[in-house]
Amino acid sequence: MGGLVDQSVPDVSAEAAVPTRATTPMLEVKDLVVHYETRGPGALFGRSQTVHAVDGIDFALQTNETLALVGESGCGKSTTGRAALMLERPTSGQVRFEGQDLATLPRRQLTAMRRHLQMVFQDPIGSLNARHTVGYAIAEPLLVHNLRPRGQRADRVTELLELVGLPADAADRYPYEFSGGQCQRIGIARALAAEPQFIVLDEPVSALDVSIQAQILQLLTDLQTRLGLSYLFIAHDLAVVGQMSDRVAVMYLGQIVEIAARDSLYTGPMHPYTQALFSAVPEPSVGADRQTVVVSGEVPSPVDPPAGCRFHTRCPMAQEVCAVEPPTLRDVGSDHQVACHFAEDAVQANPFGLHLEG
Repeated sequence: MGGLVDQSVPDVSAEAAVPTRATTPMLEVKDLVVHYETRGPGALFGRSQTVHAVDGIDFALQTNETLALVGESGCGKSTTGRAALMLERPTSGQVRFEGQDLATLPRRQLTAMRRHLQMVFQDPIGSLNARHTVGYAIAEPLLVHNLRPRGQRADRVTELLELVGLPADAADRYPYEFSGGQCQRIGIARALAAEPQFIVLDEPVSALDVSIQAQILQLLTDLQTRLGLSYLFIAHDLAVVGQMSDRVAVMYLGQIVEIAARDSLYTGPMHPYTQALFSAVPEPSVGADRQTVVVSGEVPSPVDPPAGCRFHTRCPMAQEVCAVEPPTLRDVGSDHQVACHFAEDAVQANPFGLHLEG
């Protein structure tokens, strides 16, 4: 890799105060469904099958808020993030940004709206075109959205590079000359070039070394404070989610099974699946008598999800009603909802949570 090293984010403590959150959500997702039609295994003319990637989820996001989506691989987290940006067209449902349903906008209006909606990808190196310089990659959104006069774009690229902790001369180099952490900084600068209000962060640190992860997470936190950004933070690492999020939504097989303020969820998870996820997190400060929830079996196929509660085939608390009646999200506390018929029983059986630093 190149000779540059990951640098600390510039001090932003003197910047303008964080804007007050609006009462109306910046982003509202209502009954979002994303299904894919695919051919069955075997012959070219195999029977068509429907993959239930996302199956009727709801959430809202306020200005300057971070909502995390967590769950096992294949649960629909990334599809949800892409659908929120209209990179995947929903099968049905609404994605409303500042009151406008993105799914109903004509292409030209949607293109203009995308200036405010950006994404940072999981693979920092693969997300950049190896044939283009870093400066070109960052300047492209300026050109697409006609944000700066031609003569000012180079200066804006320099500003963005410095904002993410990279020197100005990085603009003349190519992605392969940088480390993974530096490439992710470049990807963040590219997303910021369009001056967005909302960014989907799709596993933004999972491909990075642990020491570099901390730097990128701090950068994202500082940028949110400085620019008043809203994040949809997609991740599987609960320690990272606990550090970054204001609220957390837990997904299983295309549906949200629990959503709550971070502290409420981490200190008192109520869905057996959430408890199982937390059980798998090493907690050195907790003794050997720590409560655990163990699930058995494989995740069912999204082509043929179970009837009733989708988790009932693996749930240690399942009863007959779980195989018949799908639970809906219901309030179980202040800013805490869970989709489980027996959530209160699950808490009594497994009263545990995760320790939060700070």
